[in-house]
Amino acid sequence: MKLPKTYEPSLYEEEIYSLWEQSGAFVPKARGQNKSYCIVMPPPNANGNLHMGHALTIALEDIAIRYNRMKGKETLFLPGADHAGFETQVVYEKQLAKTGKSRFDLSREELYQQIWDFVWSNKENYEKQFRQLGASVDWNHFTFTLDDKIINQAHQTFKKMWDEGLIYRGERLVNYCTHHGTGFADIEVAYKETSGHLWDIRYPLASGSGEVVVATTRPETMLGDVAVAVHPDDKRYAELIGKTVKLPLTNREIPILADKFVDKDFGTGAVKITPAHDPNDFEVAERHDLPKLSVIGHDGLINHNAPKAYQGLSVKDARQQVIKDLESAGLLVSIKTHKHNVGHCYKCQTVIEPLLMKQWFVDMQPLAKPAIEALQKNRVVFYPKAKQEQLIGYLEGLRDWNISRQIAWGIPIPAFVNSQDPEDWIFDTRVDQETIEVDDKTYHRDPDVFDTWFSSSSWPYATLGGSDSDDFKRFYPTSLMETGGEILYPWVSRMIMLGLYVTGDIPFEEVYIHGYVMSEDGTKMSKSVGNVVDPFPVMKKYGSDALRMGLVSGRAPAVNRGYDPRRIEEARNFCNKLWNIARFIEGQSAKSPANPSLADDWIFSRLAQASKIIGSHLETYRFSEAYDALYHLIWDDVADWYIEASKSSLNLPALQNVLQTVLKLAHPFAPFATETIWQTLQIDKDSLVATSPWPKTLQFDAERAAEFEKIKEIVSETRHLKTLLNLRKGRLVFADSKLLSNNAGLIKQLAGLEEVSSSKGQGLQLTQTSENCWLDIDPASAKTLADDLTTKHRNLDGQIKAIKKRLGNKNYLAKAPKHLVEESKTGLAELTDAQESLNDQIKRLSKIN
Repeated sequence: MKLPKTYEPSLYEEEIYSLWEQSGAFVPKARGQNKSYCIVMPPPNANGNLHMGHALTIALEDIAIRYNRMKGKETLFLPGADHAGFETQVVYEKQLAKTGKSRFDLSREELYQQIWDFVWSNKENYEKQFRQLGASVDWNHFTFTLDDKIINQAHQTFKKMWDEGLIYRGERLVNYCTHHGTGFADIEVAYKETSGHLWDIRYPLASGSGEVVVATTRPETMLGDVAVAVHPDDKRYAELIGKTVKLPLTNREIPILADKFVDKDFGTGAVKITPAHDPNDFEVAERHDLPKLSVIGHDGLINHNAPKAYQGLSVKDARQQVIKDLESAGLLVSIKTHKHNVGHCYKCQTVIEPLLMKQWFVDMQPLAKPAIEALQKNRVVFYPKAKQEQLIGYLEGLRDWNISRQIAWGIPIPAFVNSQDPEDWIFDTRVDQETIEVDDKTYHRDPDVFDTWFSSSSWPYATLGGSDSDDFKRFYPTSLMETGGEILYPWVSRMIMLGLYVTGDIPFEEVYIHGYVMSEDGTKMSKSVGNVVDPFPVMKKYGSDALRMGLVSGRAPAVNRGYDPRRIEEARNFCNKLWNIARFIEGQSAKSPANPSLADDWIFSRLAQASKIIGSHLETYRFSEAYDALYHLIWDDVADWYIEASKSSLNLPALQNVLQTVLKLAHPFAPFATETIWQTLQIDKDSLVATSPWPKTLQFDAERAAEFEKIKEIVSETRHLKTLLNLRKGRLVFADSKLLSNNAGLIKQLAGLEEVSSSKGQGLQLTQTSENCWLDIDPASAKTLADDLTTKHRNLDGQIKAIKKRLGNKNYLAKAPKHLVEESKTGLAELTDAQESLNDQIKRLSKIN
């Protein structure tokens, strides 16, 4: 036989992928339909190995791609990698630290080149991993986010916005990480609930009579206060509005003003206004034309604008010193414990400092409005639907976007400033030069780079070569954007906005959001915690197909689900079952075919139904449901019923048709195993299952298929009763049944009986079929069995009560691991079903006399 006894994925996968590549299987071609289908892969970061989340992404996308390719569409799966600006620079800085160096030891150009070399050295590795995961991508279209076409598109978009007044340079508050030395967009800040303090501080009135007590969570920033604010309706402070207070620890007087943003019920109802270090205070300052005094520098230290005693201190040390000095001056009223959300750098966990910086901003409202309208008109369909409404809500509250980043690794902003006039900026793409001459003036390049989300927002159309390219005309809008929920706001939203802005059309027709692959205990995988599961050792042990199907199994859109090795094992067993079916059919090649059997018509009917069901699920991205239908088709219908039935009446052409069909249906899910069988057995010589058409409906006789379904019902119930009654063989009798007379031998074989014959009705009657038949059993045996089943029934009752008591314990539900609680619930349901079944059989046995 050509197929070995067992399927060893590692022996075939690399060779099979090479075959696909060499044959051009993944190059877009019209295969019968005029429609195209395109997925532009969310590019993984190019700074390290792919992880389990990437494995899930590729599995879901590749299933959709392979299915649509088989449906005859011109299909493009476009691969890529992300330079991942800040992320990659952080990774490389860790590498530098191991050598005793930091970014400050290198020039900008040296740092950029070293990161480029580092990333490029990893290119071969992650491309190999794409192949190992079975991604059927067209490698001719591979795109890196620092390729010229991506850089050029980012520059063109910036210029278009510049010309249309959507780009402006302004001094505004920026979320700044003082450790990494760069700003973040609002969406990138990681907020954590922190247990801190609320300090009540006396601000003496400048007149010398009275005071205002101010509540603050950041006493060190009072050094930059420019006002005290109260609510205009707060009667406690009505007479103080317009007066001034002496700012403690400084020689400055600041006004008391009224603003509706103040919460009368928070703290004392009076708040300090520090515009240079708080976004709400910044807005107050804009409304009241207040100065903005920065007292914290970009190095995280108190700067020269603060009193000399605090200059050079870290924020933490300055806080302690300010509190100490306030206590000494008798100005500290109280300290209360207070929980609040504090922004942190998502990489180093440094507390984010809102700092004033001159940056490039995008006016987002003109971009958000068309995107909201497109979403409201359902021009982009979301799976799940709820994500669409969430995105609309996000866009409606969108603030202007800071697109400047103070790092070396990225796309330089094509803007130059006049060395003699800081307000004179020009657009120029000669970003490889630090200085240019224009009209006898010297201009210096902005040292910042674009926020990665700005350049990657053009991903769906820039990867296709822009609006003038043939690829753009063939594949834009793309078909599906499949990605994780964590980048719905920073990336999906921006692709929709920029797609509409630049091309006039949506970037993709559908969006599928997947959830996290959680660790086994239900927590998020994290390298720092040490609970990350590397997909590649799992693949080495079980095979790529098993990993793919195990991750997809049981998954609903946007729902986080724990990594379950049992599902991987089940998927591996599924591959083995498919392999064994193929080996059985291969082994019948020398035998002459019989006439078509009832089982042939029945399996053809099941294949036709499964093809429609699986296709319907895949059309609407119900991946788990499609896999479940496939699993039961192959495991139950083909292996358990059809192959077993065929052993007594072989029909080789039918068997071969069944194998060819199931390989096609299984291919999107298990590409390596199906292609290995297809090529080894040369099922369709000189062809690939990867490029073969989705199976068409096989012809079958519906009446004969229905007759086999009746036989299946009889055999199923007989098997169940034999197990329940602990019968090794048994005798089935029937009355006046042509169906059973004609198929007695088949029923005897499938049910494992010693005899199937026509006789007077007696024993235990089968209830799940319209045919009159009985499992022969005498009254004495029936009573003994009924007594045994009654005992089992009582035993199950004790187990059920114990589980119900456990699940009724609130402490258990609160403290026990989720998987144990779920196992208890599942166990309870199974025991209850078993008890009901026993009760039914006891009643039936009692009727035998």
